[in-house]
Amino acid sequence: MEMQKHFDPSSLDLESFENLDLQNLDKSLFEVVGASPEMAERITSKPYSYWKSVFKRMSKSPTFIISSILLTIIIFMAAFLARGIPAVPTYPDGPTNAAPSAEHFFGIGLYGEDLWNKIWIGTRTTLIFTAMIAGIQIVLGIIIGAIWGYYSKFDILFIEITRFLTLIPSLILWLIIIFLFGGDKSVGVITFAISITSWVGLSSVIRVQILLTKNTEYNIASKVLGSKGPKIIRKNIMPKILPIVIQTSTFAIPNAISIDSLLAYYGFGFVPTTTNKEASLGSILNELLSGSQWQLSPHLLIVPVAFVGGISLIFFLAGKVFADSLDPKTHR
Repeated sequence: MEMQKHFDPSSLDLESFENLDLQNLDKSLFEVVGASPEMAERITSKPYSYWKSVFKRMSKSPTFIISSILLTIIIFMAAFLARGIPAVPTYPDGPTNAAPSAEHFFGIGLYGEDLWNKIWIGTRTTLIFTAMIAGIQIVLGIIIGAIWGYYSKFDILFIEITRFLTLIPSLILWLIIIFLFGGDKSVGVITFAISITSWVGLSSVIRVQILLTKNTEYNIASKVLGSKGPKIIRKNIMPKILPIVIQTSTFAIPNAISIDSLLAYYGFGFVPTTTNKEASLGSILNELLSGSQWQLSPHLLIVPVAFVGGISLIFFLAGKVFADSLDPKTHR
């Protein structure tokens, strides 16, 4: 058996090595080892996508799936049911305060109206009002909180504004603004009044979180490399504090629903009590709590309370799962 030839560098002296023709070497002097997949560097996992991982975690959460389905059903039904129908018809549908039946699923209300139609009309109005209040609160809270936390030169200014707004009870401040507009209780005026104070809580949370993260090593490195403040906030800070922002923002929707009920109870709701065409969940509760008929007919109170509590709970659970999924610590 012929021994395989190997090239031995020690067999060459310095002079022979210098005169060696490297372009015309005898290939029989070398042994081809071949590729070694076990030893070679390679990517052993699929490329990582943060948002893909977020949606993957949410899709595996039964709480988020059930909440999303229920929320979709409620929004769809509120958008398309009882359109063009007055909340309180001119001619009653039957005897007042009648219990639920096959013909009237939620029963008959105080004025002989079908509570099924009235509840969905009120839910539609309340969801629109809630979306406006919550959207303004979140946008203002994020913008003001980011400026307040990152730029220290505005610290005293925002502290004094916050102190002034928190010294005055929110309800009194809202009523003062309504009276300054001549007692106008339209949706625009009430939304403006609430927006003046709604940002304080969220912006304070964002400020604290930015103060805790803005002096970390990667933010200092980004600043040294020439990144501007807005870019550092958008790229470095916001993704890290986004779960806390989302979880805090989930309370904006239940809070807006409670504001609607509170203003309606004091007679300052955006739905006039003299109209029969519109209603909100707050105005429905106000009508019931101003009398004692609900004690004899509990379904009058159970249905709107269940809607207010159910919608608030669904938004909170969906938002909590979303916030937990956004937490970078839960990803690889």
